[in-house]
Amino acid sequence: MRITNKMIGERVLTNIQKNINSIAKFHDQLSSGLKVRYPSDDAVTATRTSNLKSRLRELEQYERNIDHAENILNSYDTSLQEISSIYQRLRELITQGANGILTDEQRKAISQEVKQIKEQLIQIANTQIGTDYIFAGYASNKPPVDQDGNIVLNPDSAKSRFVNALGYRVEYGLSAKDVFQTDSGMSVFQLIDITINALESNDQETLGGISLMSMDYLEDTVSKGLAKIGADQRMVEMISTRIEDLNTFMTEYISKETDADITEVLTKLSTHQAALTAALKSAANVLTSTLVDFIE
Repeated sequence: MRITNKMIGERVLTNIQKNINSIAKFHDQLSSGLKVRYPSDDAVTATRTSNLKSRLRELEQYERNIDHAENILNSYDTSLQEISSIYQRLRELITQGANGILTDEQRKAISQEVKQIKEQLIQIANTQIGTDYIFAGYASNKPPVDQDGNIVLNPDSAKSRFVNALGYRVEYGLSAKDVFQTDSGMSVFQLIDITINALESNDQETLGGISLMSMDYLEDTVSKGLAKIGADQRMVEMISTRIEDLNTFMTEYISKETDADITEVLTKLSTHQAALTAALKSAANVLTSTLVDFIE
């Protein structure tokens, strides 16, 4: 096949353009820090990393769900610790009130403190995280206990909360009935009202009987509640750790697949720039030749 000057020139220009395209690509990698930005760079890697990025967005949502659950569980733990201390103090006051040698003034002072305890317990029962009432179950946007101490949960709100993450469905939390209601259906607020009436009427039998037996049940309920919340916290922490591990693994994998090796890119850029310089010098000799150059 006859090789003409035109063919040589076209081939030289094609190679020069390839070098220029490669240099532009390496400059793009240096400026972005990525070797794969578009599917055209590497279709397989781009598809794989796109799927992983979608998975990372799912993990971010799971992490927000778990963080919210952890905040509520921590609030449960703090509230139950307070309730436990208050129940112990209430037991002490009931025991003191059952003492037959107390004066009317002493019983009145005890009654006043018991009334304050009722107000404290109502405040704790209506503890909020943001707009959520933690002891209100599903109906978390409404206070579970009214100002008079009546538990006003609807049937559905007595159920536990739940969080979904990584295929796990974790039920957690307690309702007002779980913490403030006895096995007979009497609430601690009703018990306090009975205690106040018994103190004011010097009814030692009620104070020493019904009130103390109910306190036994309520204190046991709080202990079981703390144990349940502790187990829920451990489960949520395990899921949180798993999410963090997956997040780290996927982020590192995406970085390994798509990040440019700066040293390698600089080396290739230098090589292509040298090749381009040589090609331009060669082209200057080839493309400027005419028929006159070959006439002797």
